[in-house]
Order: sequence, then C-alpha cells, then structure tokens
Amino acid sequence: MSFSPRVSVPSSGTTVISSVWLFRGLLGLLAVLLLARLSLLTAGGALSFPDEDRYLESIKAAQLLLAGQWAPAALHVANTQGRPADALLRLPVAVVQVLWYQLGGPAPEAPPSLVLPQLMNYAVLLGNLLLLYQLGRRWLPKASAVLSCLLYSALVNTNLYVRHVLPYDMALLVLLAALVLLTRPGRPVSMRHLSFLTGLLGVLVVAVYPGYYFAPLLLGAVLLARVPRQRWREAVLWAAVGAFVLLLPLELITRYGHISYLRTLQTLAPTITQGDFSEGVTFSGNYLWQVEGPLGLALGMLALPGLWSLNRIRAAENTAAIRAVGWGSSGLWLLHAALVYFAHQFVFYGRILHFFLPFLVLYAVSALAMLPATTRRISLIALLGVAVFGFSGFFLTYASLAYPRDVLIRLSPQSTDTLSYQNESGIGHALDFRLPPSTIRPQQVVATSYYLINFTYPYPLPVTSCQARLAPPQARLVFQGPHFLTFPAYGFEGFIPAERQHLRFCSFQCRVYKRGE
Repeated sequence: MSFSPRVSVPSSGTTVISSVWLFRGLLGLLAVLLLARLSLLTAGGALSFPDEDRYLESIKAAQLLLAGQWAPAALHVANTQGRPADALLRLPVAVVQVLWYQLGGPAPEAPPSLVLPQLMNYAVLLGNLLLLYQLGRRWLPKASAVLSCLLYSALVNTNLYVRHVLPYDMALLVLLAALVLLTRPGRPVSMRHLSFLTGLLGVLVVAVYPGYYFAPLLLGAVLLARVPRQRWREAVLWAAVGAFVLLLPLELITRYGHISYLRTLQTLAPTITQGDFSEGVTFSGNYLWQVEGPLGLALGMLALPGLWSLNRIRAAENTAAIRAVGWGSSGLWLLHAALVYFAHQFVFYGRILHFFLPFLVLYAVSALAMLPATTRRISLIALLGVAVFGFSGFFLTYASLAYPRDVLIRLSPQSTDTLSYQNESGIGHALDFRLPPSTIRPQQVVATSYYLINFTYPYPLPVTSCQARLAPPQARLVFQGPHFLTFPAYGFEGFIPAERQHLRFCSFQCRVYKRGE
C-alpha cells in the first residue's frame, strides 16, 4: 500500500489523520522508539553529573530510615538545594537499593544498583508520553496526538536524561498531569478542588526542580482561563491553600533536618549563572539546530503557525484553557529569555528548554492543519522520516559514549592498584571521577598501575589548543571511547558557546593504559 494518508480539516481547524493503518503504524513506530530507549540504559551514565550527587542524599536518607534515625534522614532529604520533593519521590527506590545491598547485592552507588533509579526514569518518561497524548487530544485527533508523542520521543532532549538521576522529567510529569486536569472537558471536580490541586501541583513542580519556577504561573493562567472571571478571587484563594498544604509539610520535614526549605529557595537564583547571559534568545535556536538537527529546525519553523492555529480552536468550555496552555508556555519562554539577557539572574540550559519542548511539538503538529493538502501529506512523511533518521543517529552515537565513572568501575581495581590521572588541554583535577570505596576489590598479590586520561568532568574548561598526551611507557591501551561531554547536547548544560565548540573540536577521548598484571 502506498503512503497516502487521508487528511482533512474539520471546522475546528485541526488536522485529522484518519487512516486506521496510519494510526497503527504510528503506534508501532512509537513502540520501537520506546524499546530502543530502554536499551540505552545498558551503558550506565548515572552519577556522571555533579548535580546527580543529590541522589546520594536519598540513599543516605534511606539507610538512616531503615536504621530508625528519623532526624538525620530528614537532614539528607533537606540537603538537596531546594529539591526535597524529588528526594522524597525517589526515596522508595533508594530504600529498595539499600535493602538489596543489605541482602548481599551491589552497593547502591554501583552501576547494577543504579539501574533501578534509571528504570524509574524510564517509567516517568512513559508517563510523560501518556500525559502528552492526553493533552494533545484536547484539540487534536487521535492519530495527530500519537504523532506528537512520536516526534517528542525522537528528540535528543527527551532521551538525554534517562541515564541520569536528575529531577527534570519528574517535574515535567507533575506539570503535564496538572495541565491534563485543567483542560479536561466538562467539570469533573468543583472549582475549589480544581484550584486547590492547581496550587498544590504548581508548588510540587518547583519542589521537585526549582529551575521550573515559572510552572505555577502557567498553571495559574490556565486555571483563570477555565474559571469564570467573577470567581477568580476565590480560585486564587483556594490555589494558595493548596500551595500552603504542600509547603507546610516540606518546610516541617526540612526544619526537622535543621535546614529551611523556604530559606534555601531564596538563595538559588544567584547561583544559576553557569552559562552565557547573551544567549537569552538565541540559546533555543542553537539547541534545536546543533542538537536536534533537521527535526528541531522543522519544529522551530512550525512553532509560530502552530501558535496562531490555536485561535481557530473550538473545543466547547475548555477552549480558553487550551489557548492559555499554548500562549502561556510561549510567554514564559519569553519571560525566561528576558531574565537571562537583561536581569542576569538565570541562564538557559538544555534542562530548562526541556520544559518547553512538549509544547513546541504540539504547536508543530497543530500547524500541519494550515498547510495545503498536498504539502500537508509531504510534510507528514518528511517529519516522520527526519524523526526516525535523527533518532537512529542519536542512538548510535549515544550508545557509544564513555562515562568515566562507569568505565572505572568496570576496571574493578583492587586496593593495592595505583590510579594515575592525566587530563589534556590544561584541564585541572578538581572534578576527577573517583571510585566509590565499596566497589574496590580486596587486596590481591599482583598490583596494577592504571593511567587514566581525561577521566574528569572538565569544569572549568580552558579554551586552548587541544593537546594530545603520549601513551605512558611500557603500558598497553585497554580502553578508549569518546568522553560523554563530547556529545553536543551535554555541552548545552552549563557551558558557554566557545566551550561547547572546544569540546566538539578536541573530541576528548577517555583512555585507560595498564601496566602490570
């Protein structure tokens, strides 16, 4: 059967892709992407970023809870730089890791055990896709909503964090759940309940990841668009009650651990400055092209037409709420870009852009309805082809990356072995990766010397000429692989443009030389 999907435009102005075979084909392709994403966990990667060390606080809290020491456990939950909700949500998995270790399993910070929080990441990503589908169904037909999920699954940014114990997808899960609730047709709950949940979930997003400080603004805008104007004051009041109901226990838990959650939030903004303030507006475009490639470029080009198409939506009583989702998310992007460029209080990271990409995909799919029929069909085929091709290239590159910490653990050094670190291009040794004590084997008779090249997180990164070190004498090469930060998407996590270019140009390799047996 030739590829000729039947596409029609109803009075609502949205794209309808009604072919049953096309719908099933999209679902099948989506399933393939999800299975491929699951296989990416085999390369490790957890605890590679300094920010991931906060997950160790959850592990320590789990150990203390199992020992019946409540106050010290609360201290570790609080010691997460404004992320107590993320620590609490990950606590059950951390408890399983600790119990596994106590029963003779691997240490919680070892790669086999860290697969458990990675699988949690995968489950959260599945939840995000289901919620994105539900949100898309508010104004798109089924096949178009599935297409949105497929395009979102193919993005590098969507898959990048699955290996890492970071809070971004969890915060996005809460946000999307709140938006699905707020845009639900009909009135499943009372206005008070809806407002209460809006305030509670809005604060929960920030308590999971404070970088999404603008999430309560988006949820508040959608709430006011859903509620009659004469009841706005009451809605705001109940939203404040919901926020307080979550803030109070978080503050009490962290105070029990001798750290104030609210006071921690006051000191976060001045610390989010590791980047380039001049990229306030250009960061997103650079990311879409340099990381996402043709698919990112296509989504960016379709964004404005997609936003405009929201004005043509007629979805009964939730029309205003749907428009608030679209216009509100784009307005918050402009707000953050302005704060970066003018206020110098924040910077743009890939993790911040992560918040906006689900909406960008929905804009793009909505924009297809505005194209002529023939162009629409060609665009649909092209988007699918670009998405699959882009994901294939990402998969092959991402699967080959070397994460120094995981490589070190696979070497299984013993207590008498010598580890010598050498970094190229004048990079210091402040953030060299070290072995967790629990992963070192007991002493044996024969000692070995390992020479580790570029086994570091290169920050700060001197932008100088690339230096290649000679191999140590009488040592053989036992491992070589591209340092994970050479992957372009990682370069957008706190590095300025010159540093990103330097990382790509120098193509840093992690190398291990071995002497002795």
